[in-house]
Amino acid sequence: MQTIESFYREHARSVFAFLLSLTRDRMLAEDLTQDTFIKATRSLSGFRGGSPRSWLFTIARSVFIDHTRKRRAVPAEAVDRAVPGGPDVEERELIDAILTRLPEGQRMALLLVDQAGMTYAEMAGVVGISPDAAKGLLHRARHNFRTAYQEANP
Repeated sequence: MQTIESFYREHARSVFAFLLSLTRDRMLAEDLTQDTFIKATRSLSGFRGGSPRSWLFTIARSVFIDHTRKRRAVPAEAVDRAVPGGPDVEERELIDAILTRLPEGQRMALLLVDQAGMTYAEMAGVVGISPDAAKGLLHRARHNFRTAYQEANP
């Protein structure tokens, strides 16, 4: 059996990257990563088998959604996102802006498959849909992202 420490070492980096893509805030992503592993540790008895990675990303998604719901009470103007300029930063900001405009399911699908490297089946489990529906969702997400990106960069 895998220890909690080895499980953390194996998955922490990919969970952090996933949450960083969602939050675009390194410190918040670190906090949410810790919250994810705390919740996972407390929920071990509820693990019913299958992919531990999918189970963990499902928890990470839940932690992110819970945080977002709690945070909605804070006005957007109260959040200071001062970021230095430059071509790489501008490109990242464009990508983030396009991802933000995608429906939540499409954004999650792109991040889970294209960034976290999940299979369709793993992503389907995290999002709560069938593998066939996951393929369709990811196809629409990639199409919508590509279209928006091309419109922004004629």
